[in-house]
Amino acid sequence: MTLFLIVAGLVLLFIGGEALLRGSVATGRHVGLSPLVTGMIIVGLGTSMPELFVGVEASLLGKSELAVGNVIGSNIANILLILAVAALIRPIDRPVRVLRPDGFVLIAVTFGLVLLGFQGRVASWQGVVLVLLLVLFLTWEVLRARREARLERALKPPVPFKKEVPLRLSVAVLLTLSGLAILPFGANVLIEGCTRAATYLGVSEGVIGLTIVAVGTSLPELASAMVASLRGQSDIAYGNVVGSNLFNSLGILGASAVAAPLTYPWSMVWLDGPVMIVATLAMIFFFSNGARLIRWEAGLMLAAYVLYLGVRFQIS
Repeated sequence: MTLFLIVAGLVLLFIGGEALLRGSVATGRHVGLSPLVTGMIIVGLGTSMPELFVGVEASLLGKSELAVGNVIGSNIANILLILAVAALIRPIDRPVRVLRPDGFVLIAVTFGLVLLGFQGRVASWQGVVLVLLLVLFLTWEVLRARREARLERALKPPVPFKKEVPLRLSVAVLLTLSGLAILPFGANVLIEGCTRAATYLGVSEGVIGLTIVAVGTSLPELASAMVASLRGQSDIAYGNVVGSNLFNSLGILGASAVAAPLTYPWSMVWLDGPVMIVATLAMIFFFSNGARLIRWEAGLMLAAYVLYLGVRFQIS
């Protein structure tokens, strides 16, 4: 039964990832968004819905360690696992905007998330501030992207839609919504199977949140990033990770704290938080240092993630 749940969850995630990618790219084009911003906003936020469900529910149940671990663990997995796997499939070309401004915003938010942990607690009013910051960032990003799109259309002739992308907006929206509906369901099925397997390990809720739950709820991002990589949509693969991490840090942690004040485990401040910072800086460095994220760099990131998991289980 456990194996069936894992396989069924993976199948659902790949189906949802394909539908979400096709629909979101077409929807983004219809409303004048670039592939990078489409990956950040539509794909990044949509594939973060499982983390949101897990975080808020864990907070309401008084499981702060699971809620915070889910956010930090998902951010680490997005970079060291998901982006690495996507680059191993096909090297990811350097995005149009690596640092300005999205990379700088991600770095600032990542450091802020760790600094927030030093107070040991995330109050509800701080959760409200985090959610408002996310809304402000997304509003600014959409407005700026539309200005850039108008300028690009004025300077260059319009680029026709690819044949595999639905032309009709209604079809694109339907595919996007279908993908968003399938992905959380597939993630829940997979998490159930992984959780049953993990019960034999006898680890704490925090470690489960940082590893099993974090990886499980990040599988929609993995599915979308792999599909985007296979189709050569580099900006979407990168934007998916950046948008998802921003949404995790601001939206999910914020919403979880609004639901109920969170206790920030000290072990996540001195170990998992620094790992998240180093992973973020490494991603920005690899993209800024070369024309693409190549396979040996991706392999190094994946090896670092395996090492991190080994250390985390050893000290649990």
